[in-house]
Amino acid sequence: MTDNPIFAVAARAQALRAQGVDVITLAAGEPQAATSAMVVEAAVGAVRDPATHHYGTAQGDPALRALVAAAVTDGTQLPWSADDVQVALGAKHALFLATQALIDAGDEVLVAAPGWPGHAEVVTAAGGVAVPVPTDDQFRISAEALDNRRTPRTRAVIFSSPGNPTGAVHPEPRLRQIADWAQRHRVWVISDDIYQAFDYTGTYRSILRAAPQLRARTIVVGGVSKEHAMTGWRVGWLAAPPEIIASARLHVSRTITHVPTVNQRAALAALGDTGTPVEAARDYRRRRALLVEALNGIAGIDCPLPDGGMFAFPDVTGLLRDRGWAGSTELAAWLLDIAHLAVVPGEAFNAPGRIRVCFAVDDETLSTAIGRLQTALGPTAHETTVRQTEEAR
Repeated sequence: MTDNPIFAVAARAQALRAQGVDVITLAAGEPQAATSAMVVEAAVGAVRDPATHHYGTAQGDPALRALVAAAVTDGTQLPWSADDVQVALGAKHALFLATQALIDAGDEVLVAAPGWPGHAEVVTAAGGVAVPVPTDDQFRISAEALDNRRTPRTRAVIFSSPGNPTGAVHPEPRLRQIADWAQRHRVWVISDDIYQAFDYTGTYRSILRAAPQLRARTIVVGGVSKEHAMTGWRVGWLAAPPEIIASARLHVSRTITHVPTVNQRAALAALGDTGTPVEAARDYRRRRALLVEALNGIAGIDCPLPDGGMFAFPDVTGLLRDRGWAGSTELAAWLLDIAHLAVVPGEAFNAPGRIRVCFAVDDETLSTAIGRLQTALGPTAHETTVRQTEEAR
């Protein structure tokens, strides 16, 4: 059994740092920023409160669940209550709870390809079979592609918009088509909304806002990890119909008992902080443009501007061909060893010939990283054109 390849890159980068190498990581699936001081102070206050020193409820703190329900209500334009929410140890745990509630051994769950490997991993952990579904040239899934992979054992589809690593945001007409397909074939939709705050096109919509009729067969997953730079705090949730919440609550009760109370208090404070996600999205939009422009300036790289998320996902097949690398895994290893820059190879996402590059870092880090890329992979496309022109003379 192999670990998540993204973790493998992070481990290699950490090993180099331990040897004294100055490694810049654009491989992480998290913001570089620290958790806000307001959230930290709320956690400190929770530690000092004796009420947090004892057992809590398996379903999660009622106040936190109420805030989550309000946020999901706002996003879907459908009513949700605290009873409809289960708190989990991060969004990945929430995805597992959703999957294990739905499937029996051997049942199939459709996942996007390219897509985040964690979606397939939670299906496998729950005893199911993850079936990759090819996306279109804008990295969006379609009802037709889903139907081509559907079998009698298809139980659910995990759907993410904006996507990781692609940043793809699905427009409302496409969402309605997917919803109609799911309704027609009685397939559940697990909507992974962890990147919803980072939409740079203004076109993001919850699938339930586009297709409210799917409410009884949809599970909405979210968390504070990305929006509030709280990946290490491990607080996520799922909002779902009663039978799914009952299953998830029972699983939590029998395994982890409940999510740590202090962490839930921190998440409660985060959900009251509307400024941090807005500020982060503004900064990410600007850094996205800088990174994509720099990548497109390197000969052999073609980088689309992502609609959302925290990553650029360039096509590097021209670069691989010109430099003689066998694949993007070899390129990523070379960048780490030679340029001391960590990126994730596309093979991790079912997308050989691409790399994932995170722009959720500060300006200085991004500027230095871009400089290393240009130095290591130059000449730029412009310099190549000039040289070819001069040679033609």
